[in-house]
Amino acid sequence: MMDRINREREELMKKHEEDRERIKMMIEQERQNQNKERKSREEEFREREDHYKRGMKEQEEKMRDKMKGVKEEFKNKIKEMRKEIETVKEEKEKLQIRYNMEIDKLMHRIENERQNHETERKRREEEFKEREEWYKRLMKDREKKESKMLEQMKYEPTQFEKQKQEERQEREEEKKKH
Repeated sequence: MMDRINREREELMKKHEEDRERIKMMIEQERQNQNKERKSREEEFREREDHYKRGMKEQEEKMRDKMKGVKEEFKNKIKEMRKEIETVKEEKEKLQIRYNMEIDKLMHRIENERQNHETERKRREEEFKEREEWYKRLMKDREKKESKMLEQMKYEPTQFEKQKQEERQEREEEKKKH
């Protein structure tokens, strides 16, 4: 009986050992499965992360390129506007110079015309004075001659004719002078 009990005990121990081994193997199997699953999820996570990073990098590059294009376009527009402003400035300066030159010309012309007008006015005044003096002298001379003629007419009629002739000659000479 003891033998039997020992044998049973040994069988139980053996069975217990086998169960323990089986459980150990199952636990190991389960642990390996969990490791595989964890590694699979980690790999999937890494792939998603890489995919996300690549997508973000591509978006950043696209945005950078787009911003570079916008910046370049903006820079060109500013350059164009500056060039346009410079052109307008130059045209304005040229027009101002032309305007100033035209004003100077006009002012010189007005001044010349004023001086010419003044000179002409003085010349006419002088001419008028000379004619007036000449006319006064002429009138005086005539009056003298008339009175002389009247005086002579009283005395001799032929002398009067002679006197008249002389007066005509004097007038013609006077006209030639002027």
